[in-house]
Order: sequence, then C-alpha cells, then structure tokens
Amino acid sequence: MIELEDVSIGYCKVPLMNHLSLTVQPGDFWGIVGPNGAGKTTLVKTIVGLIPPVIGKVRFDGRTPRFGYVPQRYALSSQYPLTAFDVALMGRYGQLRIGQRPTRHDVKRTRDELDRIGLDAIAGHPFDALSGGQRQRVLMARALVSDPDVLVLDEPTSGLDLPGEEDILEFLRQLHADRKITVLMIGHHISKVVRVADHLCLINKDAQLFDAGPMAELLTEERLSHLYRRTIQVQRQDGSYHVCARGNEHE
Repeated sequence: MIELEDVSIGYCKVPLMNHLSLTVQPGDFWGIVGPNGAGKTTLVKTIVGLIPPVIGKVRFDGRTPRFGYVPQRYALSSQYPLTAFDVALMGRYGQLRIGQRPTRHDVKRTRDELDRIGLDAIAGHPFDALSGGQRQRVLMARALVSDPDVLVLDEPTSGLDLPGEEDILEFLRQLHADRKITVLMIGHHISKVVRVADHLCLINKDAQLFDAGPMAELLTEERLSHLYRRTIQVQRQDGSYHVCARGNEHE
C-alpha cells in the first residue's frame, strides 16, 4: 500500500535521516515511536506528501491513498463557536466542489459517524466545552467521515487523563478490529502504543536509528534501549506487553 525504499527525510533539501525503508500493507496498525524530536512527525509528513523526500520516493500501490489526519490538539477561536457536529462535518469538505454546501448525504454520513463513535448525544454541544477525550473522538470522527484509506494519528492520547487515555486506546483497538483500516499512529509513550499496534517503526535521528517491522520482532530490550538511549525493560504478562525505563541515559 505504501513503500519507502532507501529514502532520506528532512527539510529544505537537508536530510535528518538517510536510508529509510518501510512497507505498509492494507490493514496494518503501525506505531511510530521514539523520543521527542526524533523525526516521527517528519517521517509521517513525508509519507502523506506534506513534504517531499530529500532523496528517493514514496511509492503507492495504485492510486495515492486518502489520508485522514487527527492532530494532537485542535483549538477554535471564540469568534467561531462551532459545535461538535460542525467540526466533524469538516471532514467532508475535501469531497465538495468549491462553493458547494454539504449535501444531505454529507450530513447523514457525519451523524452516523458521531453515533458510531458514541457522541451523538453531544453533537450539538460547543466543541470548546467538551472534555479532552471527547474532543479527540470528535477529531477522529472528522477524519473518518472523509472515508480515508489511512488514518494518521499524532499522539492521540497527549494531554488526556488516565480514563481519557483508556477510552481513546480502546476505541482505536475496536476501530481497527471492526473496519480493518490502515493506521499510522505517532506515539511518544511506547507503553501505550504497544497496546494497539501490530507493527512498530522505531526512529531516533540523534542515534541515527530506524527500524520497522512486526511488533513481536521489534519490541526487544536491546532495540528499545538503543532507541531511547537508556535501559528499557520489556515484560509480557497475560498476553500484554509492559515497557518501563531503568537507569540513566547511555553514554
């Protein structure tokens, strides 16, 4: 579905990392993890076409896939008091002609998605009045109503409390199980990512480390310790992985 082969990523023709290779198959759930400033967002922007590769090409199997993007946060000016429904409906605008108003189908598609995501009861509430978890779910609905081939999430649990994190992770797990949609999720905390992803992409430009593959192969103490440059312990219990840091940063 998506392939990078010996690609260099960066900005203004200046590479941050070289020789990156990655193959994404339909239905994969990729967790893209690494420390702050590791190059995760640069990699994703290159994949979705927001910035060009410094060297190489991003190839697609057939047509360019439609990407649905969910940011970490989404702030609205108080001059534009949009409802949860209004924000979710924005996901349909990319399929409208210039000047065209949303159709009945667009409205129904948005209402159905909010209902499916469990937010139909608050569709008319001001977006700014919602909790952090509710806002994230509205942004997911906005991405999903665009009928994406690939859902791209930028640290979707950032800034949420524990119940909010749990709700979002469970929603993503169920969404992937039900729809088999391809997902690329940037994550800072690997312990959250491994609960939902089936593939991992490890990236750290400062260590010039890039590795990608099935989670069972990538989730090793040696690889993660190199990634985060400190001792990482990985334990598996009752079918779940537990990842924690130990010790100081490696020299």
